Amino acid sequence: MNRSESAEQTAAVAAVLAQLGVRPAERVLIMLPDGPGFAEAFAAAIKHQAVPLPVNPLLSAQDIAAAATKAGARLLVASAEQIHTLNDLGSKPPVLINGPQGAWAAVQTLVLGK
Repeated sequence: MNRSESAEQTAAVAAVLAQLGVRPAERVLIMLPDGPGFAEAFAAAIKHQAVPLPVNPLLSAQDIAAAATKAGARLLVASAEQIHTLNDLGSKPPVLINGPQGAWAAVQTLVLGK
């Protein structure tokens, strides 16, 4: 993937964050392994003026919920392989984002007792 393709993907993910209602200064948990997807999600959060917070992709749903609550995050970006963990959060269903090699990430709107 070249730089312009990565920039296009970052802009596309930033647009998805906007569509999902992420506002500037809101926290977005990023639970992706190192690689292009992580870099694009991190850059997209910054582009959208949100605060990207990396978390370990091996966390359980309970640990994710605790981290999201402590950070005040309302959105989680995770690999598509983590859909089962996202479903265990008991929030809204995940939304898939198209990445460079197909659906690389799922975004989960978190319900934190608000």
